[in-house]
Amino acid sequence: MKRMKKYLALGLAVMMSASMMGCGGKDDGESAKTSASQSGGKVETLTLLMYTDWYKAGWEELENYINENAEELGFKLEISKIQGGAQGDQVLQTKFATDDLPDIIQVYKPQWVDSYANGLDKLVDLTGLDSVAEYDEKALDGTFVYKDKLYAMPIDSVVLSGVFYNKAVFESAQVEIPNTWDEFLEVCKKLKEKGVTPVYYSGKDAWSVQPPTISGIVSDAAEKGITTFDLMEQIGENKLKFEDCSNFVDVIERTKDLIDLGYVNETYLSDTVDNAHQALANGECAMYINGTWCADNIAEKFPDKIDDIGAFALPMSSGDNYINMFTPYSLALTTQCKNAELGKKAIDFIASAEAQQIYANAQPGVYLNQKVTSEIPKATAELKEIMDSGKSMTDWEEINKYSYGNLSEPLLNYYTGTLKDAVDVAKALDAETERNAKAQGDSNW
Repeated sequence: MKRMKKYLALGLAVMMSASMMGCGGKDDGESAKTSASQSGGKVETLTLLMYTDWYKAGWEELENYINENAEELGFKLEISKIQGGAQGDQVLQTKFATDDLPDIIQVYKPQWVDSYANGLDKLVDLTGLDSVAEYDEKALDGTFVYKDKLYAMPIDSVVLSGVFYNKAVFESAQVEIPNTWDEFLEVCKKLKEKGVTPVYYSGKDAWSVQPPTISGIVSDAAEKGITTFDLMEQIGENKLKFEDCSNFVDVIERTKDLIDLGYVNETYLSDTVDNAHQALANGECAMYINGTWCADNIAEKFPDKIDDIGAFALPMSSGDNYINMFTPYSLALTTQCKNAELGKKAIDFIASAEAQQIYANAQPGVYLNQKVTSEIPKATAELKEIMDSGKSMTDWEEINKYSYGNLSEPLLNYYTGTLKDAVDVAKALDAETERNAKAQGDSNW
C-alpha cells in the first residue's frame, strides 16, 4: 500500500530523466565527489536518492544542517529526487538492475529491495553502527534487520492507524470508547440517534477505505501467536491464504455492515479525505478510521479543534485490540559508494538522536529513536501509548513478498455489490498473489 498513498505517475521517460539528476554511479563516473568547503578544505559529497514526496520539512532542515556543518561532520549531501508511485518504483528497479545507484538510497524496506528489485546484494551491511543503541531492538528486527543483517536505518516517523474520534461529540452523546465490536455498534446507534454521522468513509480517495480493514490481519497474527512478518511469510510461501484469515474477512464484512446499518455518511463514494477531516473536526461525524496523518492534517487546518480529537484501536469481537504500525522509510548504503566507511558514518549520524531531533523539530511525529522527543497531537499520543504497550504490529502490506494489487478496488466492489461476499475480497488478493508468485517462478506456487 506504500503508506496507503499512491501518487499518479508521470511518463516513464520523464522520470527516467529526473532520476539521472545527481545520482551516483553513472552521472560523472564518481560515486563520492569532492567539493571545497567554506574554509577551503576538502569535504566529500555523498549522493542520496529518494522519492519527491518523501522530501519534506524534516529532510530540508536536516540537509541544511549537514551541509552547513560539513567540515565538522566530514561529509556533505547531494539529494536527488524522483517522482513517487508505481513508475517511480520501476525507475528504482531499473537502477538496481543496472548498478546505477547513488551512495545512499531511501527506500521502503530492505524486503522491497529484495523482492521487487532483486538488489539486496547491492546494500551494505550496517551492523555495528553506534546509533543502533538508541533504538529498541524489537523496532529494528524484521524490518531494518533483515535476514540477520542490518541493511538500513529508519528515517521519518512512524504512522499508526486507529479510530479517530471527536471527544466533544462522544461526551454530548454520553458514550465511551468501545472495547468490543458489539460495544462499537452500540456507540454508533446512540450517535445516530443524536443526529450525528457515527463513522465517516472517504471513498473518492480510494486508498482511504483500506485502514478500517487492515487491523484484521494483525488480529489474525496475534491470535496465532506470531508476528505479521511470520504470517506474511506463510502467505508468501503458499502455506496460508488471505481467505483463511478469519479476522481479516470478518472486519471486511463489518465495514460493510456499517454502511448497511446507515452508520456511514450516505455520500461516502464521493467524499474525500479532506471532507472527512473537516467533518471530524467540526463534529459533523464522530469517528474516522485512518492513520496519524489525520491528526496532523487537523492540527494544521483546524488548530483550534485538534485537542478535541482522540484515538483508540478499532475494536475486535474478542476485545483484544491491536493497531497497525507503518514503520518509517529506510536509509541504506549501496555498494556503489566508493567510500563505504564515510557512507556508514553519514547514516550513523542521520540515525542518531542529534540528527533525528533536528528532523523531528521540523516535522513532529513518533520516532523510533528512543531519545527523540516531539510535540504530537493528543490523538497520536494516545495511539503511541497503545504501541508502547506492545499492542501494535508492523503493517503487513509493506512486508508481503508478492504484491496483491490494490486492496481498495475489491473493497469498493464489495461495498457497491459487484462482489457479493467479504471472502471474495480476500480471494481477489489471493488470486493476484498467486499470479505474481508464478510470474517470478516461485516453486512453492
